[in-house]
Amino acid sequence: MNSGIRSRIALASAFCTVALLSVVATIGYLSVVDFTRQSQLDLLNDRLDEVEASIESDGPVRPSASFRVDASVRVIEAGRAIPEVEPGTVRVIRFSDRDDILALVGVVSTQQIDSTLATIRSGLWISILLTGLIVGVITWVVVNQALAPVRRLREQAEAIAADPASELLPVGTADDELSELASTFNAMLAKLRTADDERRRFVSDASHELRSPLMVLTADAEYALRHAGQPAGGDAAELAESVQAQTDRLTTLVDDLLTLAALDEGQVHDQPDRPLSDVLAIADHAGVTMPVLDEREQKVLVPDVTRALANLVANALRYHDDEVELSVNVSSDAVTIIVDDDGPGIPEHEWEHVFKRFYRPDAGRSRSDGGAGLGLAIAKADVDRVGGSLTLAVSPLGGARFALIVPQRLPPV
Repeated sequence: MNSGIRSRIALASAFCTVALLSVVATIGYLSVVDFTRQSQLDLLNDRLDEVEASIESDGPVRPSASFRVDASVRVIEAGRAIPEVEPGTVRVIRFSDRDDILALVGVVSTQQIDSTLATIRSGLWISILLTGLIVGVITWVVVNQALAPVRRLREQAEAIAADPASELLPVGTADDELSELASTFNAMLAKLRTADDERRRFVSDASHELRSPLMVLTADAEYALRHAGQPAGGDAAELAESVQAQTDRLTTLVDDLLTLAALDEGQVHDQPDRPLSDVLAIADHAGVTMPVLDEREQKVLVPDVTRALANLVANALRYHDDEVELSVNVSSDAVTIIVDDDGPGIPEHEWEHVFKRFYRPDAGRSRSDGGAGLGLAIAKADVDRVGGSLTLAVSPLGGARFALIVPQRLPPV
């Protein structure tokens, strides 16, 4: 794994540590300096108090001279100048009310304390820099260990990219964010693999479905070429019918494939709601028992699911024996359109597959070659697109029951 992220985190930790400690150390150092200076002034003021009390009790000072009481206090007589502050000292001047004394001057050296403070200051900066370095190194090591699962995830992801059949990403035993990330990626990979498998099956099934009519058309063309110029008789009519049937089958298949492609790409725009009676009109075929709607039900507006309903009815007509029945249930917020047939039905274990593309139920339900297995898939996609649902159950007539449920709203008054 590239060490960039580890280095950035380590440098950021070291910088933040140095900055924080610098602020804290500066505040602490200034507090120590202030406390030290104030302590010196307090001691000097205490000494001046003692000298002042001593002068008041001992009477007048020596005439015509200023003198040093001790190493830190000097008494300045009236008329004398107050000496300048020497470098590296702190001075306190206390003026006197006595006529013969101008002031008491207290002076204390700060050189030793300044030296000590400088040593402390240097030690603080060295300690701060060393601490920042140590924190950076520790952070680098910790982050390196923490990112080890990420490195394994990346390596396994590269293996999956090279071989899609490789194992999924490793999920750690710890219940942490990395384990959740790996689980999320694994779920995504599983969906991608499922989608890829479906795409492969779709391409294979589409190729197979397209190959069949193309082979028949090719055979018919070869037959026509072999017998070109010969009396046609009844063969010409049969050949034309065969070509027409296969052409129709091929056209239907291509149209269905284009429809599914448009649905997958989201290129199908929602149509305005239509009256329920208009939607049901698409199912009015011979052999279909139509429901009777009252005046209100005829005006109920529903999404345009005419193609889905047409596919359901066509599917029922393909497999029915004597009867296909259409019924409608209008509730306060939805409309259920039910298509029942009396055919052989669909085994329950196949219900979860019937809406898949190119899926055909067991041969027991097939009365003929049937379609390509795309009608129900298109119907399901159309219904899902408008927020409805399409379910399958056993019909009271003995065959299959498809229930198409869509939202509804009352027409404007």
